[in-house]
Amino acid sequence: MTDLDAVSNLPGVTGTAGGVGTAAAAGVAPTAMGGLRRRASDSIFQSLMRLWPREGRRPEASAQTMARLRSAFRDVLADLMQEARVGGDVRSQLRLEALFGHIVHSTHPEDLWHLRASVYTEVARARSQTEAERRVALLTLQFDLSHGRLKLWSGRG
Repeated sequence: MTDLDAVSNLPGVTGTAGGVGTAAAAGVAPTAMGGLRRRASDSIFQSLMRLWPREGRRPEASAQTMARLRSAFRDVLADLMQEARVGGDVRSQLRLEALFGHIVHSTHPEDLWHLRASVYTEVARARSQTEAERRVALLTLQFDLSHGRLKLWSGRG
């Protein structure tokens, strides 16, 4: 059975006249049909954005920049994690572990830019809104806001 036969046998897929589009709509990786294999965590939209010329791709971030930003985010949350462990607050500990996971797995400064809201929430829960604002302001200073989409988002563009 070929990939095309497998796609045509899926519920809701009629025929193979759609070619690659039909396979992509069915969620099948159309590698045998000359298409691009989808990553497991990607939506169809994300897979299509990789094919878009330059517009759909973010500029590469340097390893040093990402290490510096990740370190700043971890430093802002480290004391909260320590207190959650010592105090036995399992819910806070789980939320912070999930946030640390997002920080570790971020691949671009924009990913971390969007995590500032989660940092604010966790700090405000554990301390106060004033402290949360102060810490998020420190994180914002870590970003190079001189160019790119972050410049537009920060209101400086």
